[in-house]
Amino acid sequence: MGGIGVFVGFATAMTFSAMLGLDYRLLFAIFLSGTLALIAGLIDDLLSLRRVALVIVTFLVGMPVVAFHAGSTLVYLTPIGPADLGLFFWVLVPFAFAFMMNAVNVYAGFNGLEASLGAVTSLSLGICAILYGSWESAVSLFVLGGALLSFLRWNWCPAKVFIGNSGTMLLGAVLASSIISGTIKIAGVIVLLPYIANFVLRASDRFRWTVGETLENGSVSSGRRNALWALFIHNSPANEQQVVLRCLAVQVLFGLVAVMFAYYHANYIVPGLG
Repeated sequence: MGGIGVFVGFATAMTFSAMLGLDYRLLFAIFLSGTLALIAGLIDDLLSLRRVALVIVTFLVGMPVVAFHAGSTLVYLTPIGPADLGLFFWVLVPFAFAFMMNAVNVYAGFNGLEASLGAVTSLSLGICAILYGSWESAVSLFVLGGALLSFLRWNWCPAKVFIGNSGTMLLGAVLASSIISGTIKIAGVIVLLPYIANFVLRASDRFRWTVGETLENGSVSSGRRNALWALFIHNSPANEQQVVLRCLAVQVLFGLVAVMFAYYHANYIVPGLG
């Protein structure tokens, strides 16, 4: 239920962002998607929705972005070069939300993991958004990153408060809506590669829930490679904080790659984009 605390910080800062003179339509679409995601997560925390119902809900969370046409349908890096996907782009948006929210939701299991990964992802994408001049996305991402960093004070090992599905769904929805609304689609894919890899690994094990085996000395070990974090403890025990820091290091690496790509792309491939 710690997601409520993250949302309060996010919502407060987003309210004040209205004074910045940015496109309120984009800001409102991002905020509304995040709010719907929080509500969906709270319902799941309280009622434990069936997996099918949860997936359907994640499709619906992206509707504000579709309704407001928040973002550009132009995608720069495709096999045929820059391409305007038009209506097809908006058809894909709910699928992007469903994947992103569920990918964040299944990359979990250790104290501080979701919030720390989310903070790194949000802040690195926020820098990418600045490089591209996507200020609405930048504001939303920095606000989310700040809220998550504040939350980590109580969520880091050993955690006193847990983020819950409400927090992970809020995180996934704001990331998805910010990427779609801004000119950071390719950078977004780069920084989200660890989430994608973890989703594939979890899917290979049919999303069975496990955080490995806890040993007598408090360390954890996994006999299966069914999650990204499991690769770090596969028959090689480590304590919880070490697991989180290793996952965090991977996320920082991909965040830096995304920022470098955004800088090169915005300044040398499509100069003047920002």
